[in-house]
Amino acid sequence: MQRRFGDQVRFVGVPGLAEPESMVRFVSDTGAGAFPHIPDGEGVIWERFGVTQQRTYVFIDDDGTVRRAGYGNLLGDVEDLIAS
Repeated sequence: MQRRFGDQVRFVGVPGLAEPESMVRFVSDTGAGAFPHIPDGEGVIWERFGVTQQRTYVFIDDDGTVRRAGYGNLLGDVEDLIAS
């Protein structure tokens, strides 16, 4: 996703409720190091955007407006938002 849309969308990973070491290991194991990751061990960011589980994604405009939140069809939702 980062390679395909990185010039149009800023991706940020926010692993929550885990130790930073787990996040580092996940990023390394999955090759997800092409974009920044912000630890959220206390769940503050998750709570702010209504995230309740891993693999949830939230689209936020430059002005901070939440456009959409979802789970599962990230590719389709990114394509839809870029087209709109």
